[in-house]
Amino acid sequence: MKKYLITGLAILLPVALTVIVIVFLVDLFTSPFVHLVKTYLVPSGTLPEGLALVASRILALILLVIFIFLLGVVARWFLIKNILSLTNKILSHIPLIKSIYRVIRDIIAAFFSQDGKKAFKYPVMIPFPYPPSHAIAFQAGEVAEEVQNTLKTPLVSVFTPTAPHPISGFLLFIPKEDVHKIAMTNEEAVKFLVSCGLILPETECKKVENEFF
Repeated sequence: MKKYLITGLAILLPVALTVIVIVFLVDLFTSPFVHLVKTYLVPSGTLPEGLALVASRILALILLVIFIFLLGVVARWFLIKNILSLTNKILSHIPLIKSIYRVIRDIIAAFFSQDGKKAFKYPVMIPFPYPPSHAIAFQAGEVAEEVQNTLKTPLVSVFTPTAPHPISGFLLFIPKEDVHKIAMTNEEAVKFLVSCGLILPETECKKVENEFF
């Protein structure tokens, strides 16, 4: 009985959580526009209240996607590029704001780079917070020359995220000999961290599934 319950939960939970996340995101992005769409694009009285709300959310989502697409097209025009460049220069020279703006801009540029470079190269294992304990980290960018010159040992720049909130963490400079690449993709490592070790990599998940079925 226990075996079948665990199997059922293993099948149901990912589907349920996926639906919950999708519904949450749709509500989040469409809520500010639902009233306008419902008022002007959905004829009053033609649909039941619940169905009218669903139709309004779908239309709001479609219009939002179209707006984002058009915004991206317009942003690539020469004039808009100049305006964005001017805005960038202004924000980069305002005291206090410039520090926050530059950090956010550089992080976003790293994550959404179009030259094929990843923000993080691959997952690694490092001694953290101290041996013999180890933690999963991600090899980050190059080590700054000023940092490398202070030590004779070759260093590797790694980002060690916290679990279950991987958006925060520590930037560490570890001796190259202590950084060990592991057979996980970035996505698998993030899932493993966010789930606090409950979601295993694909190859290990298949082994677990074989035990249940």
